Amino acid sequence: MAATNFLIQLDNIDVNDLLYVEKDLSFAQKVVSVCFLLYGDDHTNASYILQKLLTLIRADWQESDLLVQYAKSRPETWRRHLVEALCIVGARQVLRRLGFRWQDLRLHYLPHIGGLTLHVHPLLKSLYTVCEQLNLAQSGRLVLDVSEKVARQQAGSGDPLRFYDHTYLEIFLLDWLTRRAIRLGDIDANGSDVQLLIEHLKFNDLQEQAKLLIDTINSNARDEDQQQHQPAAALAIKQEPSTGSQQEDSSSCAPSTACDAAPSTTARRRNAIQLMREKAGIALIINQRQFHREVSDDLKKYLSPKPLDKRMGTDVDERRLNKVFSSMGYKVESHHNKDHMDMVHLIRSACQRSLLHESLVVCILSHGFEDAVYGANSIALRIPDIENVLCSDESLYDKLKLLIIQACQEKSQPEVQGLPFNLKATTQSPGQHLNMVRAMSTVKGFPALRHTHTGSWFIQSLCDAIVQHSASEHIVDILTIVTNDVAEKRGSNNETMISNTNITCRQHFYFPPFL
Repeated sequence: MAATNFLIQLDNIDVNDLLYVEKDLSFAQKVVSVCFLLYGDDHTNASYILQKLLTLIRADWQESDLLVQYAKSRPETWRRHLVEALCIVGARQVLRRLGFRWQDLRLHYLPHIGGLTLHVHPLLKSLYTVCEQLNLAQSGRLVLDVSEKVARQQAGSGDPLRFYDHTYLEIFLLDWLTRRAIRLGDIDANGSDVQLLIEHLKFNDLQEQAKLLIDTINSNARDEDQQQHQPAAALAIKQEPSTGSQQEDSSSCAPSTACDAAPSTTARRRNAIQLMREKAGIALIINQRQFHREVSDDLKKYLSPKPLDKRMGTDVDERRLNKVFSSMGYKVESHHNKDHMDMVHLIRSACQRSLLHESLVVCILSHGFEDAVYGANSIALRIPDIENVLCSDESLYDKLKLLIIQACQEKSQPEVQGLPFNLKATTQSPGQHLNMVRAMSTVKGFPALRHTHTGSWFIQSLCDAIVQHSASEHIVDILTIVTNDVAEKRGSNNETMISNTNITCRQHFYFPPFL
């Protein structure tokens, strides 16, 4: 097959063909292997395909569209990745039906040579080869040994995988990848870590398989001198101008303008996560500007005893949040004056649509009291319940969940604020709360300050800090900068405020770069 004909045949593969491709892959194990090779090179995609495969296997494998979903997620490159993955698993009949000749594909992709690939990640190919070479008993020992070590290393960091069919060894590899117990590194295997697997293979006299993984890493890693002479990638971020003073006035970044971002100079931890613009996710903003008291009789016991004032200046905060998060690639969804259960429905909907995203941001701008925030119908929700809604959704497992709340947190007094609505939202294990960040405008027992024309101290300071420091600082350090900035502010009557954060991150997360 001439190169031109080969490329023409590649381009002729239509997305609609993929449903038939899945059917033609004669049994479920082949589909699992192909999905492992296609989805496994990205943490978010690996988490997605792991949950989908587990669901399909447990349901005796009903009809699926996993390859169609893959094509939609990578519209420019899916054909080349797919054909190479089909070659690696030896799906000759499927490839013939797509119009290819096996001999030509074998010469082009060299599927029989371990660790050598054109499009698929080389370590995924080698890991698949290991899966094929181990018998059921060897696979079982590998799963038990590595799973036990991962559980010890990450005690309390998540629910164990409740799956026990060792014939699907790729399922367990996907689980370890999503837990970051093993790492593929970049396409050249730089930054990879499969030491847990290599140690097990060597200990159990599987030297050939251990050597395959080691050789894959060594043969694909670029030479250090080569890396040093490559020009650094240009940052799509403006540098912060130098200033002669040690301290800038907090109003130097106007709400309607973007401040210049600082250059990245701090070395990042090895397991730090840089969120990607194209997969950043949803930024849900619920802006409660005005409130009503028209509720059914069974809900009147939850009403605030007194009418809640209109929140002047909150639209300034909403506009600033919208501009900052949309500039980082987030899909901003703004909603106004939502009742307490409407708030819950909006949050749950955003969670369910976050399966292929890397994070979810929820911003609530409202009145509140200690550990509670009001809906537009003057009924409050408990903030821990909102957090449980975020943490209990499987689509957000091990992903960044950022809850931003601008609301007073004065001491709870039922006769003054009313009772919060009991949402009965719960989680099943401590691990579900991993990578949850709650950023509050104020500490418990105190009000949150908001200017009627320039917006709230906390939200404006948060947006300033993100714009100025997201290129160099991870999210937790940005929130520390916000706390310091808010603490230094003074109102016209010498009012003060301290913002508050609650963090359960196991890694450093960096916001996506600005345009």
